[in-house]
Amino acid sequence: MWEARVKKALAVMIQHNLVKFEASERNNNIAEYSIIHHNVYCLLRYPKYLYMIKRIYGTSEEILLEILLNLGQASASNVIFQSANRLKEANDDSEISDPSALHQSFLKLAQDNFIIRCPKLADNASMQKVPTLVVEEKEKFTVPHLEIGPIAKLLKENATQLGEHSDSEVIWRVNHERFDVELRNVILVNAAARRVDSTAGELYHLILKLWRECSNPDSPTTNALSFNVIKDAVRKNEGSSPVLLEHFEQYLRVLYEDTSSLITKVGDAGGGQFILNYSIVFENLACATLDSIVLERFGSKALRLFRLTRIQKFMEQDQMQNIAMIPAKEAKMFTYKLLEHNFLQIKELKKGTSNFAPVKSFILFHVDLPQQVARTALEASYKGLFNAMVRQMHDLTDNKRLLDKHARLETLLESLRGEGLPEDELAYLSDSMTAAEKSLVARIHSMNDHLTLGQTQADDTILILESYLKFSSMT
Repeated sequence: MWEARVKKALAVMIQHNLVKFEASERNNNIAEYSIIHHNVYCLLRYPKYLYMIKRIYGTSEEILLEILLNLGQASASNVIFQSANRLKEANDDSEISDPSALHQSFLKLAQDNFIIRCPKLADNASMQKVPTLVVEEKEKFTVPHLEIGPIAKLLKENATQLGEHSDSEVIWRVNHERFDVELRNVILVNAAARRVDSTAGELYHLILKLWRECSNPDSPTTNALSFNVIKDAVRKNEGSSPVLLEHFEQYLRVLYEDTSSLITKVGDAGGGQFILNYSIVFENLACATLDSIVLERFGSKALRLFRLTRIQKFMEQDQMQNIAMIPAKEAKMFTYKLLEHNFLQIKELKKGTSNFAPVKSFILFHVDLPQQVARTALEASYKGLFNAMVRQMHDLTDNKRLLDKHARLETLLESLRGEGLPEDELAYLSDSMTAAEKSLVARIHSMNDHLTLGQTQADDTILILESYLKFSSMT
């Protein structure tokens, strides 16, 4: 009984790309299963995925992605069929639920790498106890020919199952790595907009598109783009604002001269050569994030000591309090608070004058950003995100009856208001909930909104710190 349940649980997790398996190194006839930690965490980002696809493409692509996320892995025909059924139920417009239009939407998602083929059985899989799964690089984003006619026929017959179809062995899943790149780009565009203004963010978004077309997104630095290429792209882009077209050179200069290094100029050929150094940019973003954490937890004086030590690399206690202009007692208190919470590290240097004289030692404070501080903040962000989710679930579960009652009352009042019921009767119905209950519902909704916002901000912090650690390990 338990064995069957374990098998079923493993099958479900493999279907949803949360677990992978491979032959054991000690015995090729035994499969070893392991969790794909990143994919598990990405479950929290599914609402962001759907919003992003709707913003970039539209409703049809959003439905396709939602169906694929619900299924975990599925063939293109199955995803299109179920999406058409969903759209047909929600809207009677035949053009929206047309499988040919959905096929084109699926092609867009594959061409832009938002979905990817799952590996299939290798040719020699039948000879192995633990099968090997492979997929060729050139086939990863290639959609095979689909038979749309049979799908349209089944939809007209109001069928609920697709049955056998031509591409049943070509299985697709969501490409989390591509969404990570897009979420990363959103953070960079927002940083440019906050640093300068919305027009600079618009220009930076366009330049990121050009870099994505000519560079590997996992490389710590992009390939160079010339001034003329960027200028032509701005002119050809239909959505470019008049302000950007008029002041393009000034905005580009502001971005590459800014200390945040969102754009780095590396040459003068073709009007100037520009690259994006991910390791430097995300180091700056990580430093800004850590500064904000230190400020919130320990105050402005602790932030001054932390920032000073990070800039100066190594500092003695006396140097820190003198340069930061903080009284000795407070400087020592904040220094050891930062040390206790792993935001500062110490290094002992020993200096021996002779074989018989006592050894003199110096204690230096420093900030080990990639190995200690960033990882500590990342762990705290995971804990904070988890705590926010648990608290949100606790509040909604404990007050479920009250929230359901409020939702039913609001639905009833809305329908009666549409029928033209007088306001005095509506007010009488509204009084079926006491003022204390209404106040509690408002407080729960407010707390829920704050916790949701906190989870979003924690996820952004996690993405920044993970990107920094990823690119810093490459340099």
